[in-house]
Amino acid sequence: MMKNLVTLLISLCLGLCATAQTAADSLAERSLSLELQGVHNLVGINFDSRFKGNDGLGYRVGLGYAYGYSDFTFIVDASDKIQGVAVPLEINYLLGKRNSKLELGAGVSLGYYWERYAITYPAPGKAGSTGRIQGHENRFGYFTFGNIGYRLQTKRGFQLRVGWAPSINFKDKHCLHRGLWASYISFGWRL
Repeated sequence: MMKNLVTLLISLCLGLCATAQTAADSLAERSLSLELQGVHNLVGINFDSRFKGNDGLGYRVGLGYAYGYSDFTFIVDASDKIQGVAVPLEINYLLGKRNSKLELGAGVSLGYYWERYAITYPAPGKAGSTGRIQGHENRFGYFTFGNIGYRLQTKRGFQLRVGWAPSINFKDKHCLHRGLWASYISFGWRL
């Protein structure tokens, strides 16, 4: 079920991006921005485009550096840190008049991550003593997310975005737990 949802979101994003590029609509609003936190989990750049005009349906493709934790909820004393490179893909919709817009979206962030973990466990046969397992691995990871935000687009080209991009975590081996870094701020410029 989850693999089908991720495949559907990726196919939809890539299909809409290809459609937008082949349409070559010179009236479509496009921008490039730097985002802190949000779907990048630390910092990233985004290319955003409307399919037509300055509002309505559009898409966003990003590239960022992520930092977070994996979901080790079944182990009491575990630390698991992940960092890596991610590509968020989002379909979004802008509502509003003139320069102020409500931004609503949904997407998936795909990445390649370096994971380091340390697990402390009770040692068998020795009361009060513990053992520790440490290691690291490289792996693919993803998370799906929503986006609710405010967008200011000035006539001179400056763009400011602030909002909340909560993730929807599924319990499989590739899903990432994002923690509390769902809010974002983004500064950009119209292309």
